[in-house]
Amino acid sequence: MIEQINQDSDNFFWEYIKREVPKLVVKAPTWSIGPVVNRDEAEKLISVLTKWMLGNQPDNVLEDLEKLNNPPTVCGHHFSAGEATYTCLECAIDPTCVLCQACFRRSEHGNHEYRMHSSNGGGCCDCGDTEAWKSGACCSLHLIDNEQNTQDVRSLIGQDLRRRLQDHIYVIFKYASDTLALPKSDQVALPSLLQREEESNDSATVVYNDESHTYDYVIKKLSEACKCDNKKASDFATIIDREGRSIVIQGTTQSCNAVKQQMVKPDGYSMESRNSKPLQTYVFPINVVAHQEFSILLLSWLTTLSQRCEIIRLIVSDIFVSKETDKEECILRKLMVADGRMWKGARNSYFKLIMSTLMLNMEMKKDLSVHYTKLYAKLMEDFVDDDQELNVSIMCLSVQLFTVPSISLYLAEHEHLLEILLTSLLIACCTEVKPYENAAGHGTLTDDDQINMVLDKKKMKETLHRFANVFLDLKYALGTVPTEWTDCLKERFLKFFNLYVKMTGCFEGLDGIERKTDRHLEQEPEWQTGVTVHMRFVPVIKYMMNWCESSIDVLLKCLTLTIHRLSLYYAQTDSALIKVPYGSKEYQIVDWDITKKKVSVHYPLSRLLAALLVTTSRFDSITPDQLLSLFESPDQLLAMSDRSLRALALCAQTMASAWRRNGLALVNQVYYSHEIRCRPESFDRDLQMLQVCSALLNDSDRLFVTFLQRYNLITPGLNFDKTHIVALHEELVDLLLYVCFERYDSYIACVDFKEIARREIIHVLASGAKPHSRIYKLLPDSITDVPEWEEVLKDVAEFCPTVAVHNVAKYRLKDECVLEVNPHFYHYATPNDQTNAIDETCKRRKAAKQSHVFVPRPSPPFKNLWKKALNILCCHTFLYYVHSLLHDPVIVDEAAKSDSSDKLLEKVLYLIGSAIVEERERVKKNLSDPFNFCQRAEEENIMEAMRQSVDKPSFSNNKDMVCWIVSACDDVQQRRLGVSQDDSASHDDSFEVAPRPADDLEKARLRKKNAETTRNALLAKMRSQQQSFKAKHSVDLDSIELEQASVSALDTETEDMDSSAVDVNMQPVCFVPRLQIAAANASEVKDICILCQDSSKDIILVLAAYVQVSSVLSKDRSSSKPFEVDACVDITNRNGVHVSTCSHAMHFSCWTEYYEHQKKQYQYRSQRRLHNRYDIDKNEYDCPLCRRLSNCIIPVVSQHCITKVRGLLNAPPTFPTVSSSNEPNLQSEQMLNSMEFLNRLDDTTASASFSAEENEAANNLLLLREDWVDASDTIPPASSPVPPAILPAAVEEPVVLMEVGGDDFEDILPPRPARTSTTKMNYKTSIKLAFEEMEKCFNSACLGLKPTDPIALQQDKCLLVWRSIAYTVQSLEMISRFKKEPIMQDPTIRDQKTLTGITRSAFLKSRLDQVSKSKREKMMRLLVGESDGETVLLTTNIFSSMVNLMFAADSLLAANKSKKESERSTRAIQNDRNILHLCTVAQIAQIMLFIDVNEITTSDAICDSDLIRALNQIRSYAHFEPLTNVDDLKLEACVKESFAPFVRSCTLLMRYATGVEPDPILKSSDDMSVMLKYLDLPTDICDILCLSTDGNTLHPAIQKWCSHSIIVKSNPSAADTVSNPKRLFPYLSSASLLVTLENDYSDVMEKASEFKCPRFPVEDEAIHPTLCMICGVILCSQTYCCQEDVDGRSVGPSTFHSLQCSHEHGVFLRIRQCRILLLNRNRGCFRPAPYVDRHGETDIGFK
Repeated sequence: MIEQINQDSDNFFWEYIKREVPKLVVKAPTWSIGPVVNRDEAEKLISVLTKWMLGNQPDNVLEDLEKLNNPPTVCGHHFSAGEATYTCLECAIDPTCVLCQACFRRSEHGNHEYRMHSSNGGGCCDCGDTEAWKSGACCSLHLIDNEQNTQDVRSLIGQDLRRRLQDHIYVIFKYASDTLALPKSDQVALPSLLQREEESNDSATVVYNDESHTYDYVIKKLSEACKCDNKKASDFATIIDREGRSIVIQGTTQSCNAVKQQMVKPDGYSMESRNSKPLQTYVFPINVVAHQEFSILLLSWLTTLSQRCEIIRLIVSDIFVSKETDKEECILRKLMVADGRMWKGARNSYFKLIMSTLMLNMEMKKDLSVHYTKLYAKLMEDFVDDDQELNVSIMCLSVQLFTVPSISLYLAEHEHLLEILLTSLLIACCTEVKPYENAAGHGTLTDDDQINMVLDKKKMKETLHRFANVFLDLKYALGTVPTEWTDCLKERFLKFFNLYVKMTGCFEGLDGIERKTDRHLEQEPEWQTGVTVHMRFVPVIKYMMNWCESSIDVLLKCLTLTIHRLSLYYAQTDSALIKVPYGSKEYQIVDWDITKKKVSVHYPLSRLLAALLVTTSRFDSITPDQLLSLFESPDQLLAMSDRSLRALALCAQTMASAWRRNGLALVNQVYYSHEIRCRPESFDRDLQMLQVCSALLNDSDRLFVTFLQRYNLITPGLNFDKTHIVALHEELVDLLLYVCFERYDSYIACVDFKEIARREIIHVLASGAKPHSRIYKLLPDSITDVPEWEEVLKDVAEFCPTVAVHNVAKYRLKDECVLEVNPHFYHYATPNDQTNAIDETCKRRKAAKQSHVFVPRPSPPFKNLWKKALNILCCHTFLYYVHSLLHDPVIVDEAAKSDSSDKLLEKVLYLIGSAIVEERERVKKNLSDPFNFCQRAEEENIMEAMRQSVDKPSFSNNKDMVCWIVSACDDVQQRRLGVSQDDSASHDDSFEVAPRPADDLEKARLRKKNAETTRNALLAKMRSQQQSFKAKHSVDLDSIELEQASVSALDTETEDMDSSAVDVNMQPVCFVPRLQIAAANASEVKDICILCQDSSKDIILVLAAYVQVSSVLSKDRSSSKPFEVDACVDITNRNGVHVSTCSHAMHFSCWTEYYEHQKKQYQYRSQRRLHNRYDIDKNEYDCPLCRRLSNCIIPVVSQHCITKVRGLLNAPPTFPTVSSSNEPNLQSEQMLNSMEFLNRLDDTTASASFSAEENEAANNLLLLREDWVDASDTIPPASSPVPPAILPAAVEEPVVLMEVGGDDFEDILPPRPARTSTTKMNYKTSIKLAFEEMEKCFNSACLGLKPTDPIALQQDKCLLVWRSIAYTVQSLEMISRFKKEPIMQDPTIRDQKTLTGITRSAFLKSRLDQVSKSKREKMMRLLVGESDGETVLLTTNIFSSMVNLMFAADSLLAANKSKKESERSTRAIQNDRNILHLCTVAQIAQIMLFIDVNEITTSDAICDSDLIRALNQIRSYAHFEPLTNVDDLKLEACVKESFAPFVRSCTLLMRYATGVEPDPILKSSDDMSVMLKYLDLPTDICDILCLSTDGNTLHPAIQKWCSHSIIVKSNPSAADTVSNPKRLFPYLSSASLLVTLENDYSDVMEKASEFKCPRFPVEDEAIHPTLCMICGVILCSQTYCCQEDVDGRSVGPSTFHSLQCSHEHGVFLRIRQCRILLLNRNRGCFRPAPYVDRHGETDIGFK
């Protein structure tokens, strides 16, 4: 068809699109959700258009065009959401200049100081942009070659192809812009070129996204309107959020309108519905929707072509910015104007095209910026009316355009950029105008002066959050300071500045407040808006001052404009003057009492004047007289500085608690005026204004009296008491210190950046070591914006690396910098910060044996313009004020003194000392320096008062400082007289405190002697009382001594028995009875109830524990089989029961009462919808002491009790073991014991059913068997009831092993104190109830069962406890192996209590519960080679099976009551030993069968050894083919590696099961031979497997186990079986580790940037890629799109994945947030990711 159409005809396109696009619609019922356009058919349509544009062979044409591309010089990579971006702190022009990962790694910036961020999407890489970088603008891929890139590639193609491309691309643009720019209206219609004669009546209801409604509300409305389930409604809501809109229903116009009415209908009962606009819902013709969706596909197609071919990119760029004509509108302008009507998907489509075309060419970017600037006001208005976020709006282009220096300056000069931006802010802030009041008499006012803009705070509060990006745009536009000023640029900037001054005047005195004296403020005023606006303006003012500083002419004109505008405001409010008497004179000042009139912390116009005034110090040509000439008179300067003084006085009186009745609004405003974000343009500017005023005014007395008046120290305010007055004196002295000596400002003093940064950093670290991020936040931007501050930090602080995982590395102030700490530093944010700094400094000075007196240090000299600022210290009023303070009763009178008085005196002395130091530094340079503070102080009798106060008690705390001041003053006076002084000494030497007088030393000696005398008297009194107590209670003390002697004798006897049982040269063996008895008789630390602290209660103690199903040890996560109580655990150890405890014990009765209280508290909080940390329905509670989450209890049982229960206390001292002899026949004897055990076990459990008589006979026979040893024969007395006989198998009933309620426990219970009559529960009852509670908790936590559930009644009640023992031991073994620690290293108290509690409880529980004998016998049949269903011993986890078998055998033995005392004692230990040995043999055989052949074979190895022969022999039993080329060394290493975890686990288990301590050498290292000897096993693997020492005969049981059909079928190398490496050794025995992460976190982020939601694969910043740290899968987290239903509730993708992967427990890495998510069922918490920066800190969220 394409061949028959004229390719140059535009009509083809319109006719073809008009005909074919409606056919792409997928209509209901085929369509259910998502786009209505069939994507496959749309791709075919686009391929036709490709031929129409490029010819019949478009691929060849594209390849030819691609060959013409110039080498790329600009990267322009468009960042995806979550992609890593890099900023070089040394080379970037501003922080917005970023590189992609590919360019960064190929650039020189990797060796610089850089910062990594996570992109929100929408930006592009600045590699190749020479204006973005000071150096290193290009990476190796984008090197600039001007000669090669000057050619225009468009000239290389034919005119016909070029014209066709231009015409066709323009037509496509016009189609896309016409369809996407359609208004959002139900009456919308297609353009005339797309309208068909017969339009379809089908419509669609479209819901648009907004930021006013929540997900839940939208889902609810959709489910109601569309009659769909919540899952489908959630999918609709996800598409609406990510695409910006979604079609929710197709059908007739009537049905679609009905859905719309339901969507926009308010609920009435929903707060969200009442407080926000209705959902944006429209009904569009279906063809309109189809054309819009197809237009987005076309723009994406053009983006792909532009990225591929430079020619197409240039043509697209030309068409984008083509000039507007009468017939055609500019495409770019049309799309930008319609941006507010579009949705997210449409905006992204044309925005990506802009980024791929216009942004890659500087000229095109410039044209784009011109269009954007002209439309800025319109775009901002649409942005404010809309509620979409900035990153999905065209307004995000500002950061791409205004940060380019050449473009921003061009726009400011030629396109009125600065005025346009500020006008947009004026629209948000001001709405009214009115003429000035009292304007007459202030000169001739222009028409501009007659207009005063009025602030509309309500409107500003409503729209401020939408206008916030205008502040950023102003910052970007002002970020480039002009180096050359043209007349046009000056004119534009001055107009902007004049407009800014007018606007700032609206904020002058914002949120003014009057002092409340009669009653408290009834309602807190709104204050956040003013503070927020102030924060927004701080960076704007900073960059604006940089512009003013670059030209003296511009600076003076701006200063004149500001003074003129401020004089107009001054004329309206505070022009009156009054005379104030002070001392013997009167002084004329501005009439303003802040306790009676309104006052504010917001004076931005006055502070702007201060900023301009201090900036003049940059120019040496400006003189003080020239500055004063800008004011009408000095009175005007004093009046304009008065507002800064008012703000400071307000803050001072608020801190002095004189404004307490004005509420918290004032407190918050005062706090933020000193906070780091607001301080540069509030507090700092106020101080600068006073410093300038003090330097320019000749009458310093008048200025100081103004200080006193504003602080209400001449006429105290109403309700000011003594405390207020003292506090205000302190604040005034602080102000004088700040004004006179806080000069570390390059505009005020002769100081460089490093000195400023050094002082700030020292005082940040003065209060203690801090991490780098905290230091960065506490420093002002003027310091952190300069990369050199890092070097200063290294100079003054030492890096302290972290010593724990949960800690961060910190920087600590160096010792040599401690002396530089100023206790009255002006940038302490709060008094607490100041106190902490002083305390920390004093501690460090004391530790270094330095003086505790803070001696003032020299301040940098003032600049020439401000050198007269210190004249205020020599004026009469100031000296009179200091003299009066030194004689004030508050300081002098000891009775009237307080802590505040001492602080005031300390500050006054520091002020005097600072003035003396200043004069001394000046005198060193010039003996005739006019600053003569010491002389003036002598004249005013201040120094005389200091000399007289040395011996006064009121000055005792500051005596050293007074002595130093007197000495320093004398030194200055001597220098004035020309007396020679040694100036070669350092400053530190001159600041040493004068030595203390001899009488002071004598007094100190007497005080020390008196203290020692008092101490000796107290000790003598205590000894006398001890003797008296001993004489009074001599009988009791004698009995205690006898008891201790008997205990010592018993211990000695036990030690003798131990030494006789085991030779000194022999290592301990866990199966030696005497060692077990000694362990049982050893004293244990008795636990004390943490609730009642009563040790006399006759109630069992229980431990608070937490039980959970875990799959940490699983080696195969391919299947998500739920947890089941099974006696046979799969070889992969798929899941198990883990137990942990906090080690805190309680009486069971105390715990019961506490748990009931927890229930009531849970119900109370649930009724009031408060958060609960625990879930009572799951038996959860908090430990009363440590608040650790618990859900179970574990009874506390002593080892003596367990040993007696098992009948071991009467066992013979020892019997032969493998480890205790070297006789050759001993091993054979041992193996015969195990074979005899197996034979008798086979005989005993062979019969499965009996008659009633046979059953009784068999039971009696069973009780007489030697292998079934009764370990509890000593438990019941002779008169105890006989256990019931075993019923026939058809009607089998559980065998009751012991009656808990009887007297059967009397023999096994430890001695206990007598019960009091008030006890409601005895020991035996508490044991029964405690174990019942333990069983209930295990069933609830692991199986979710209640005690009454039939499954809970039928299951073996002991299996869960046994499973928990095995799993907990294996978990601890794996942890120690991962930490590379010995298994027997001293455990933590928690691990010790856990293993002790569950192991001993398992022994006792086996005797308390009813046991199904046939189930236990069936379990024991695994040892003789039979299967349990589809499981045999070698297909199970051997260690778990061993634990089950040991406890099962022990529980069966408990039923035997007929054994003789002499035979009973050793059988239990022998059975444990035989089961351990058989399971060890089974473990090695299992390793041999399921070993990974690739790990042990080589191509050229031909070896023969006993181990290789054993390997092939065992494989032959299972009909596995023999292995050749086996490397014996590799085989031995592999077997040992796989076998070691089993041996370590057995050692740990037997330590707590028997109580016998292994060889102490195991605490320092894992010695396999020592552990095997401790387990009574041979030390050689072949010896363990074989029956004799010659190694030729394997244990017969191996053949039984291996020849089973299940083993034969599991051959890993069989042809019909796929080998699974996860079921082979050594992988099966390896530690379960989390996935391995990349060393560089940017590699992790790169993976995440490529991730898309599996259900809705669109690029969106709302997607949070989350990496499962267990299996490595990346999920879509924290979204509604991938939620799943589990048990009737919706869970997130992470929770759902954890159910499949790790049984409700998960460890996930939230990649974009750089933090770890830990999940435990419905709970979760966040932890920092395992990545740190060079400062040793994690960076959560890349902040």
